[in-house]
Amino acid sequence: MIHPNVDSRPILRIKDLRYRIRERRLLDGVTLDLAPGESVAVTGPSGSGKSTLLSLILGLITSDKEQVWVAGSDMATLHGKRLARHRAQHLGMVFQFGELLPELTPLENVALAGLLAGEPGRTAHERAAGLLREVGVTGTTATTGELSGGERQRTALARALMNKPSLILADEPTGSLDAAARSAVADLLFSLPQRWGCGLLVVTHDPSVAARADRHFSLSEGLLHAERVTT
Repeated sequence: MIHPNVDSRPILRIKDLRYRIRERRLLDGVTLDLAPGESVAVTGPSGSGKSTLLSLILGLITSDKEQVWVAGSDMATLHGKRLARHRAQHLGMVFQFGELLPELTPLENVALAGLLAGEPGRTAHERAAGLLREVGVTGTTATTGELSGGERQRTALARALMNKPSLILADEPTGSLDAAARSAVADLLFSLPQRWGCGLLVVTHDPSVAARADRHFSLSEGLLHAERVTT
């Protein structure tokens, strides 16, 4: 499914982003524009600020001034229900270990994202089933806790897509997988921007995963440094 009429305006805009924890400045002027249909990978050593960057984009923490915009909205000005609504409408998140409810089936996990956003039950379950078919998780009545690591991450990708996000964030999405599952999940993940017309920002320690992105940056000394992308 190729998404028609992909908008070239940035879905994510970060401008001169600075963030300090006590005397330590984690981010010291990060600037990035990410357009729909585009993927960006960020690598860097542990403690370099990658998770902090994702938290700022999600609005879990805020900077001192307007520095992060998602779908045109300044994340620092959104609070409570407005922030929750904006996240549900525009952001999909994929975590290293999936962060799914292990006692629920894949269908129930994916449909839950739609139900929490106010979608009717039947519609949510029908769309969830379609998304699971698309990511290759079908015909199982097992709970998510009984699935393989690759199946859980595919389910997590389906859940991230449930509310048709403008931007997908992925935090070490292949870090817990073996080589075969890592490659398959990475292939699927990096196909999403063009197929769904969304932006994709992936934080990873894995250079083979980062190499799949349209652009690759390393985060060090509080700044993003462009890395050469090989094709």
